[in-house]
Amino acid sequence: MRSGEFENKVKEMKKNVYKIWLSALICFVMAILCSCNLFVTDKDRFYLDKDLNYTLSRIDIKKTGPDIVIPEKVGDKTVREIYLADPYFSRIDSLDISNVKELESFTIKLFGMNTGTKLKKLDFSKNKKLKYLEINKTTSLKKVIFNNNCEDIYLKGTSVKKVDLKKLEKLDDFSYYNGPLEELDISNNPNLEYITIANCNVKSLDVSRNPKLKKITVDEGTQIIGPTSAQIEYNKKTG
Repeated sequence: MRSGEFENKVKEMKKNVYKIWLSALICFVMAILCSCNLFVTDKDRFYLDKDLNYTLSRIDIKKTGPDIVIPEKVGDKTVREIYLADPYFSRIDSLDISNVKELESFTIKLFGMNTGTKLKKLDFSKNKKLKYLEINKTTSLKKVIFNNNCEDIYLKGTSVKKVDLKKLEKLDDFSYYNGPLEELDISNNPNLEYITIANCNVKSLDVSRNPKLKKITVDEGTQIIGPTSAQIEYNKKTG
């Protein structure tokens, strides 16, 4: 074989080796990018149920990770309601809903007692249109920050020890059940019609500044302070 032909063969082999290495490198980089979910869209991470007014009802935690930021829109659909009720969602460690400006209703039931979820705080201060809030069986949760326009709030089975309702003048219905709450001030909630404070540690409830109250539910032994025409129902506290 002539030296010129040999050199060409060597060059061709080098090119082929280079192509093979380049292809392998591209495949490696693509695999890393895919594992980081860089090609995953919000449509892949979140599911809006069109039969329920495009309620966000599913989150693929494998694609979002446990620290979740919910977008204002999924595709071209605006998120107006969030309803997460499944033991699967107990994998959530943190949940940021500050971008969901049109949010009107929020419900979450994490069943966190047996899963070790790390969700400790929910902040709704940026969700100015939120009116309905329900948090149920989320035992890791210790703090909730409300927006001032909430009308219906239900907290059941949380670890929230302090509740601040001072700026919620539109509040109509408030329920707190099965948690460590020790005191509650409802003096700045003149539109309150229904209140349930049961299976907790509240010893007294002042209703003297709540003229619209229709029904009060408290634990047996809880002192009701102030005149009221509301129906009073006493709950037998359970362990």
